[in-house]
Amino acid sequence: MNLFLIKGGHIVDPQTGINGRFDILIDKGKIVKIQQNITPPPKTEVIDAKDCFITPSFTDIHVHFRDPGQTYKEDIYTGSLSAVAGGYTTVVCMPNTLPAIDEPSLVRYVIEKGEEVGLCRVLPAAAITKGRKGQALTEMSLLKDAGAVYFTDDGSPVIDAYVMRKAMEFAGSIGSFVADHCEDINLSKDGVAHEGEISSALGLPPLPPEAEDTMVARDCVLSMHTGMPVHICHLSTKVGVEIITWAKAMGAKVSAEVTPHHLYLTDEEWLDFDCKAKVSPPLREYEDIEALRWALASGIIDIVATDHAPHAHQEKMAEHQHCPPGMIGLQFALPIVLELVRKDYFGMERLVEVMSVNPAQKIGINPPKIKEGEKAELVIFNPTESWTVEEDVILSKSKNTPLLGRKLIGKVKYTFYKGKIVYRDKQ
Repeated sequence: MNLFLIKGGHIVDPQTGINGRFDILIDKGKIVKIQQNITPPPKTEVIDAKDCFITPSFTDIHVHFRDPGQTYKEDIYTGSLSAVAGGYTTVVCMPNTLPAIDEPSLVRYVIEKGEEVGLCRVLPAAAITKGRKGQALTEMSLLKDAGAVYFTDDGSPVIDAYVMRKAMEFAGSIGSFVADHCEDINLSKDGVAHEGEISSALGLPPLPPEAEDTMVARDCVLSMHTGMPVHICHLSTKVGVEIITWAKAMGAKVSAEVTPHHLYLTDEEWLDFDCKAKVSPPLREYEDIEALRWALASGIIDIVATDHAPHAHQEKMAEHQHCPPGMIGLQFALPIVLELVRKDYFGMERLVEVMSVNPAQKIGINPPKIKEGEKAELVIFNPTESWTVEEDVILSKSKNTPLLGRKLIGKVKYTFYKGKIVYRDKQ
């Protein structure tokens, strides 16, 4: 089918200024007409979108697809399935694979596997240091030329401030940037849960927020003094919000992301001792969630990124000190951010900015636009349709999420990538 007519959906695209109900005619992958009451040409598939929003599709700059080396948890095919089911058509894979993505051949491997699958754009971030060991810098120019969109040792912090400074300077000099997993491991040690009433009551090893805050402050100061950009991964604390607010006011080239789970879940998820609640950085208290929500609304936080982190069932069944941190998130991001729209933290335009426009621009690609002459790269979703998170609707290989059994509101109905339907809701 080469002809599609999307009827009666509410289009929101802050790039083109469209915010209203229109039909969209797609022919041979391109948007050829946007107007009201389009008559369908012969042999056209008509999609009824009268109860739906239509926005540019989403970009996630922080996912783990576990390839190479741990494809029993996830692979590029199943990760891509999860992405398009969540409305994402571009994802950036983290380099904490086995081996780490620190060589140009491994960068090309991820890109080629993504193109072979063909469901969405799969781009790699490359490691800052060789083997992600925090010591010798990688050959950043060669990695960028091979297709790496930025540099991070994600999963591990760059502890040495001298190494981090040099990484910022070199990445910035070649038109890229570094992103840091901000954690002082001398403070976090063997911590499992956020240091607070819950961890104290349950006897869980505490993970103090200053383990994150001190590293956020360090990276912001390094960015300010070097004049080079730095991106803060998965910000999770109220103090971190204040630090980034200050750094931006001082002119530092700092950007930050927040995960859906840090916008939605608190450390109370630990009350039944379920290790699906273990994530790095840890789930925080409600006052942290509120600070993150308002920071996202105000522009202090720039991007929503899922940190989609699949783990096998048996790994998450281990004792809390031995199970790996992380939870899946690609299929749950939209309904969680939609809840903030319903609660009037911000409007639908801001949702599109933090899930589509800003993350695409951050990695140097053109955000998709709903505009005549453009390839159709968009998502159609019903903002009021509820659904229950069950294992059979999760398209990831892994099911590690505290959301199992819970009801979410907001459902992706169709995802278009390069003019083709790559996801169609079957319910």
